[in-house]
Amino acid sequence: MKLYGSSLSPFVRKVAAVLSLKELAYELEQAMFGSLPKDLSPLGKIPAFSDGNLKIADSSVICAYLDDKYPDRPMLPQSPEDRARARWFEEFADSKLADLCGGGIFFERVVKKMVMGQDVDEAKVANTINTLLPPVLDYLEGELPGDGFLFGAPGLADISIATHFVNAGYGGYQPDAARWPKITAFVARVSALPAMQKQFTLERAIMAQMGGGK
Repeated sequence: MKLYGSSLSPFVRKVAAVLSLKELAYELEQAMFGSLPKDLSPLGKIPAFSDGNLKIADSSVICAYLDDKYPDRPMLPQSPEDRARARWFEEFADSKLADLCGGGIFFERVVKKMVMGQDVDEAKVANTINTLLPPVLDYLEGELPGDGFLFGAPGLADISIATHFVNAGYGGYQPDAARWPKITAFVARVSALPAMQKQFTLERAIMAQMGGGK
């Protein structure tokens, strides 16, 4: 199996963490957005994935395939109700959190500054942090558990949420622990998983080369 994409992508990190949680061997080939051939990623997005003759893209599609193909250590809970909620949290994270933590913070302060050499739109970052993010964090604060993980064992929903806060952290943002204690503790618990720590080792080396850090 081979995973294609940048280690700093929250979506690549999500798939890599799922592969590690499921104890599946794979190779990671670093690739940037828009650089993959069309047979791997017709939309040009990362990550893409291959397993034998199968070539697929999109992190949610890849994770669903991994759970179907390799059902040992499932990433979704058992009941239909909990599975639906887990899928919702993944969608919420991959849309709303990705837009704010990724587009509003990480892209501005890391991608634009360190990769593209462009000026950071700090007004956009401030609006994201002070206006757009708080109601989203208020919602999550009411949904996340006070301890442990969303559905018992660490799974896809947990990884999907935490991965975007990792990128916000690379952009210098951490949620206020006094206002959102559940989020702060939850992200710390998920980030402490060996499956996540394995990715951070690669990411810190990349950030150091770019002149940043976590």
